[in-house]
Amino acid sequence: MSSRELRVLLVDDDANIRKLLKLSLEEAGCQVGAADGAVQGMEQLKGGLWDLLLTDMRLGDGTGLDLVRFARKVDPRALCVVMTAFASFDNAVEAVKAGAFDYLAKPFSNAQLEHLLDKVGTVVGLRRENQRLRTDVERPDFFAGLLSPAVRRLEDFVRKVSPTNETLLLVGESGTGKSELAKAIHARSARATGTFVTVFCSTLAEGVLESELFGHAKGAFTGAVVDRPGKFETAQGGTLFLDEIGELSPSAQSRLLRFLQDKVVERVGSNQALPVDTRIIVATNRNLQEEVSEGRFREDLYYRLNILECNLVALRHRREDIPVLTKRFLEEAASSRGRAKVLVLKPDAMAALQAYGWPGNLRELRNVIERLVLLCDKPEAGLEDLPESLRAPLPAPAAPEGPLRSLEELEIEHIRRVLAAEPNQERAAQILGITTVTLWRKRKLYGLP
Repeated sequence: MSSRELRVLLVDDDANIRKLLKLSLEEAGCQVGAADGAVQGMEQLKGGLWDLLLTDMRLGDGTGLDLVRFARKVDPRALCVVMTAFASFDNAVEAVKAGAFDYLAKPFSNAQLEHLLDKVGTVVGLRRENQRLRTDVERPDFFAGLLSPAVRRLEDFVRKVSPTNETLLLVGESGTGKSELAKAIHARSARATGTFVTVFCSTLAEGVLESELFGHAKGAFTGAVVDRPGKFETAQGGTLFLDEIGELSPSAQSRLLRFLQDKVVERVGSNQALPVDTRIIVATNRNLQEEVSEGRFREDLYYRLNILECNLVALRHRREDIPVLTKRFLEEAASSRGRAKVLVLKPDAMAALQAYGWPGNLRELRNVIERLVLLCDKPEAGLEDLPESLRAPLPAPAAPEGPLRSLEELEIEHIRRVLAAEPNQERAAQILGITTVTLWRKRKLYGLP
């Protein structure tokens, strides 16, 4: 890892030294935040953003060792380096005991600074690579074992788009796995060693959301005592996932549009444009075209986001995946509770899971399985162990009414029903388990609208 990817927090109470050091660090390619003392430094450390804390030993409102100890508590990933004009062996030992990674005696040359940045970059790069490998091992692949045609097409789409830096729009009902898919795309991309940051747009108030996303400048509002980077900057070199993008305010939509066009962000209360290298993945369960037509979502932003749209099919339309997902969730639930044996489902219980409509999709299935593992004290769970809402008896096959019909007639009727329920051709094709080209051919063949 090169120093160009390091995020450095510089703390020094001497304005001239702070300015010169900040310039040197930026010339080395670092992203630099600056603070004039221990209090400001602690505020910025709370964001958990930094790869390196570079602090003077003597500060007007504290010491560099205070900052090092604080950093070890709130952001243990950050490496800490203490600078001092009063270099001594005792000071070096004290700094290391406090948790410092290294010690830099003032004055130092640019060559010494670059050597330090190289050492820090090597350690940070190894940590990120270890985290990526650990994540690959611990998290099951999103597509592992899934059999439905809709998922196979989705996997092909992800294989093609993951290596790119293009913005992605994930569309689907709540609980279909949009967040997990975004993580899978990040893990398969060249940004896998970078940070994956998630923002749930629907959970934050409008003013808070804008500051959370884009950061704020000191004095931007009451309580903004220091500059604070936002999630766009936090995800520098990685991926920012914005869930429920339809919840963004008009002002936040405008800021997001500018980022997509110019790759810069402006913190709230600042006119300074900050270049940021972050990939954006957004998700929604709303129909954004309707939001645009009703004036709640910017049309220009919609077309910027809709370059690569990915539709996640509801679980009820891919029932063949339910046994695989159930097994995965059973194993995860057993592992999280430290159980050596994984609960087994009897055939009647599995049949009930496959017959259920799953309005909450994957999230609801996971919750049902976690409840089952928690409450069932037997090695096997049957129909009687499922929630009552899932225990409705399966309807007996209805006797055919009227004369028996050909497969072609049944296919025509089924395609007509799907098109009536889902006018969007791509989604209708996914429900039918065919490509949009095949759907178009069948419509032409059967004279369907």
